[in-house]
Formats: sequence, C-alpha cells, structure tokens
Amino acid sequence: MPQPTERSFAGIAKETVFGTAVAATAFIPVTDIKPKDKLTLLDDKGYRGSMVEVYDKISGPLWAELEFGGDVIPDTIGWAVTGVLGDLTTTGASAPFTHAAAVLNTGTAQPPSYTFTDYYAITARQYAGLKFSELGLKFSGDGLLQYSAKGLALASAAASAPVPSFTSVTPIAGWNGAVQIAGVSSLLLLDGEFTVKRPVTALNTADGSQAPYALWSGPVSVAGKMTLIMEDDAQLTNYLTNAKPALDFNFSQGAGASAVQVKLHASKCAYSDAEISRGKDYIELSVTYEALANATDAGASGGYSPCKITLQNAVTSGTYK
Repeated sequence: MPQPTERSFAGIAKETVFGTAVAATAFIPVTDIKPKDKLTLLDDKGYRGSMVEVYDKISGPLWAELEFGGDVIPDTIGWAVTGVLGDLTTTGASAPFTHAAAVLNTGTAQPPSYTFTDYYAITARQYAGLKFSELGLKFSGDGLLQYSAKGLALASAAASAPVPSFTSVTPIAGWNGAVQIAGVSSLLLLDGEFTVKRPVTALNTADGSQAPYALWSGPVSVAGKMTLIMEDDAQLTNYLTNAKPALDFNFSQGAGASAVQVKLHASKCAYSDAEISRGKDYIELSVTYEALANATDAGASGGYSPCKITLQNAVTSGTYK
C-alpha cells in the first residue's frame, strides 16, 4: 500500500563525536524534505576485445545530501543557524534566552555536526555527521518567514522510529518584521532574502572506509535581495555611490518568557544591483546585496564575520552546540 506523505517528520540532535549517530532530541516541522544517499559508481572501461564501453560499475565513495525547509520557528531554526555559522554565544538566566551566532574563527573553524532523522512512514533513517552548507531565509509582508537548508552527511542507516514531540512555538508572520537600512527604520520592504552559504566538501581518502574521512566546511558568504516600494532615491543612491549600508531584518513576537526573535544583521552590505521596476501600479526598486566581512559582526571567536544572527527563545544553553 502507498504511504501518506503527511506522516513524515524530521528530528535532529547535536553530536559529541562527528559521525557518531545520536537519537533526535528535537523535532522540526518541515514542508519539504529531500534526503539522498549519493553512491559514486566507478566505471570499469578496460578493453576486452569487444565493441563496448563499460563492463562493470564499482562502488566508490558513499555519502548523503540533505535538503529541507519550511516555516521559520524561532527555536527550531537554531540548529541550522548554528550549523552554518559555528560560533554561538548564549546569554540569559531564564527564558527567553538570547543566542548570537557568527562565523567561528578559532581552532579548525569547523561548525558542529548533527544527526538528522528522517521518518517517512515506512521506517526512519538517520544521517549522521550532518554539516550545513546553506541556510536561506525568505520574508514578505504578506507571508510567513520561511527557510530552506542544505547540507552533507554520512550515508543513511535504518533506525528505530522515534516518538516526536514538537515545539508549541508558532511561525512568525512577515508583517512582524522591523527593517533598518543604515540604522534608519524603513517601512518600505515588500519582500527579501538572506542566504548564508558555506561549501562542504566530502574528503574521500584511502583509509579502508567507503565513508568520507571528513566533511569539511569552507568559508562563509552571505548575500540576498530586497524589493522595496520606491518613494525616493535613497537606496538607488546607496547603490550608485557604493555606500555599503548596514541591514537589519528583525522578526519578533510574544512577551515575557514567551518572547521569540529572529534577527538578521549585516553591518556592511554592498549593493551589487538596483533595478527600478514599473511592472505594477506603483514603482518598485529591486536590490541585490552581498554582506561583507567585518569585525563588528564577529562572535566570541573574534576575527571577521559577514553577519550576526540573533535568536531569542526558551532553548537553554548547550542545546544547539
């Protein structure tokens, strides 16, 4: 019999040792999930006196790729935020706790690894050693704050299906956002994107194992887009003069111990394009930007970072990292 997609769920937990699978400690509501084991097949093309090309396929390295996404929930988004940036400082004696994430610049500069659990009604599979390679956030005044995440992991292994327990925290509507450009409040943002990328490379060595020796995280880059109601030339001028303003997208809701926040901050953003659009009944300005590394956005590990992402929620210190 077919199995219902709606019974799917995803879980995650931080690892103490890279690649050593652990049971899910949190469960992430997702609207899209695409796990894929990647088996490399090596062609045997040795001439054997026949007019053919491939005689066999030999199993090569094996790892996995993961993609998932959905609505941003201010506590469960913390694994992807910490996993792509690496440096995390948590403050607060009680809820709400504040988690500030930036690029990790000490030691091997490697972010934490996680075990991702995918339940798809038939059984559950664990993907140990997950290293995040991308976190994209999208927002608009008439929709929910949404995310998409990508990463590499070790090949999947069947596991017992966990009993999920989901957060009671709700997604954030985009109209809750407070936007600042160059430190000045702006009411003109129609929609935007904020994407953090860092390449993850599977290091396949001759070590007697089909699994990668390591999944190695490279340097971080941040870029995005904004669509603004064009009431003046301020942002066009920022583009033409290469002004590099700070950008803040701050989404929050609730009060007291139930207060939550997702704040995206980049102190130095270069506009790479600004296009005036007359496709609607009002004029828009579409801006493409790249966040530049700076010392202001650095975390506890020092150095430089192109952004700082701050979360506020009831998650205690030591959970994400």
